Amino acid sequence: MIKKYLIIFFLLLISTNLFAKETIIVGTYDSFAAEWGPGPEIERLFEEICDCDLKYITTSQAGTLLGNIFLKNKDIILGATYDAEKFNSFYKFQAYDYGYYAFIYNENLLTNPPQTFDELINRDDLKIVVQDPRTSPVGMGLLKWMSAVFDQHKMEAISKLDKQIITYTPGWSEAYGMFLEEKADLVLSYSTSPFYHQEYENIYHYKALIFHEGHIKENEYVIIPKDSKQKVTGEKFLSFLNTEEIQKIIAKNNIMYPILDSAIPSKMKDLQKPKAVMNMSTNEELISLWLNAAIQ
Repeated sequence: MIKKYLIIFFLLLISTNLFAKETIIVGTYDSFAAEWGPGPEIERLFEEICDCDLKYITTSQAGTLLGNIFLKNKDIILGATYDAEKFNSFYKFQAYDYGYYAFIYNENLLTNPPQTFDELINRDDLKIVVQDPRTSPVGMGLLKWMSAVFDQHKMEAISKLDKQIITYTPGWSEAYGMFLEEKADLVLSYSTSPFYHQEYENIYHYKALIFHEGHIKENEYVIIPKDSKQKVTGEKFLSFLNTEEIQKIIAKNNIMYPILDSAIPSKMKDLQKPKAVMNMSTNEELISLWLNAAIQ
């Protein structure tokens, strides 16, 4: 009798293992995986074709996505910005969307917004909220942007702008929330941010400042680390993200430009697209410069 039960137990164990779905662990930032973000629908649609269980593990600080602690035991990393030193060590990576850093304002409250970046840093009547570049890719984006625009004078420009910054938040969500609560005149975000308010709230008074000096264009990447245990399924996921159906979901729910132009929503097409400028400084150089110029 005992022998019979043991045989049944092992048969059940074998059949369970044979038919168990593989689990894919995706590390990303919290707003991507939130119920209003693109994550849940992407998860559902990918699971329909991969016969797998896709799980998100999130962080509220997107700047930690490439940290050794967060990378551990992840099959895929989604949402990181480019880092030449780190990216050279990955198995595979590709961009899935992009945006331009920009300051957002409420035209009902700020009736005389600065017209150029040079005017912005020389104003003394603005309250600005931005993100800490040590924890936020958007905050780092501001330093890249100022480095590209002001070049040899970037330290002076950072110091001038710092006098108008009321706080540096850990991430984007905290900064944008303060702006919506009217605690700041300007918030550092993306030039596509007004699309969210137009598409989902039918509100058109949030605008992006588009400067003639140009803006930094930043891609977001999906990455397969070298030690991922699910490289084959990971490669399928990379291809899946660049299909038109998924690109449309990313554009509408992540509020960024999709890689495929055919997937850009009509209201996003109507937004003014900034001119791109290039930054040549490294992140380490810019953090050191910022600490010396702003945090004294």
